[in-house]
Amino acid sequence: MSGVVRQDGPMVLPRAFALLRLLAASPRGLSLSDIATRLDVPKSSLSSTLKALADQGYLARERALYSLGPQSFALASAILAGKTISQIARPSLEKAMEESGESVLLATLDPDGAHLTYVEIAESPNPVRYAVPVGTRRPLYATACGKLFLAERSEQARRAYYETTALEKKSDATVTDPEVLEGQLQVLRESGVSITFGEYSADAAGFAAPIRGAGGALAAALVIAAPITRGRREAERFARLSVAAAGEISGILGGASTEGREKPRA
Repeated sequence: MSGVVRQDGPMVLPRAFALLRLLAASPRGLSLSDIATRLDVPKSSLSSTLKALADQGYLARERALYSLGPQSFALASAILAGKTISQIARPSLEKAMEESGESVLLATLDPDGAHLTYVEIAESPNPVRYAVPVGTRRPLYATACGKLFLAERSEQARRAYYETTALEKKSDATVTDPEVLEGQLQVLRESGVSITFGEYSADAAGFAAPIRGAGGALAAALVIAAPITRGRREAERFARLSVAAAGEISGILGGASTEGREKPRA
């Protein structure tokens, strides 16, 4: 029996999955050198993996750039078929809850266009925490998630919303002036995260980020919700975690990266 042990055999599947994840996050494609550098794999051993995946249609190659092929998208569609966004998002919500220590909620836009509904929650185990039942509805103007939905609309659509919606105070901090709201929406477009302190519930803070589906359309919103004292103390970290979790779900849904994406119309 030879004393030579092959080192690449057991690594083929992990390497292939790492490669697919990398290309899923790089829709414009990557060269062999780029892939080898990012995965820290010798080009010589990577070439056979690339060829095998390309031959099966899981990768496409154009002008020396590799990207996901039609079989990758077909596989993703088959996996996601029949799953609700709540089921898809649940693992990411749980992960964000564990990392933040706070409750993490998933919100979708209601058919009336004026409210959102929390359709899933990973509730914090902390004795003092933010929690609402699944199915709870909230107005868009007074919530971190709601402002994300508003920010996606054209100026004309937002003006129509302001004219037809009673912008009532929910707490002392609720913003009811459309011009002030417009300023907040511009800030969140630039930052990619919506932050509120006590605007609906006086003792709660929210850190929301967009979840995008195919084509970059806003599919849902994820919010880390915390007691306001902890929210102020951990604002930067909670904002960062919400963006990361929402981005993870967007990646599963085939959503476009927010990097380099055209801003919504002001």
